[in-house]
Amino acid sequence: MRATVPIVAVLLITACGRSPMGSTEPAGPPADAPTAMAADYSGDFDVLGTEPFWSVKVRASVMTLARPDHPDATTARLDTRVEGEVGVFDAPMGEHRLVLRLIPGECSDGMSDRRYDYFAEVTVDGETLKGCASRPGNLAAQPKP
Repeated sequence: MRATVPIVAVLLITACGRSPMGSTEPAGPPADAPTAMAADYSGDFDVLGTEPFWSVKVRASVMTLARPDHPDATTARLDTRVEGEVGVFDAPMGEHRLVLRLIPGECSDGMSDRRYDYFAEVTVDGETLKGCASRPGNLAAQPKP
């Protein structure tokens, strides 16, 4: 009877995922597990916010910011990088910089039934504007606001 106690203890430890040698290394993912893909921020995006109303059009080589009571501002789309899952578009705009961050997630503009694929944050002239963004084709497939 005494011989079965150590054997049962070893089996219980092994069943809990640890070897009797005390290894604590985590098991890797299964061979058929999907691999994480890097976010793709190439191509065009339409970005907008309300209160105050504003928009940014991101196209192949330019970004255009439109706001009431301000002239439209266009800048070259110079630096696009991915920080984790966040897409960051960073470009000079006159004496300032326009920085647009796109964060994956379902976003609503709060005024229409449209659904956007990204939360958006624009920083320009020391002001931060928050809104939503999607690719133009995704918006075109939805009802007009």
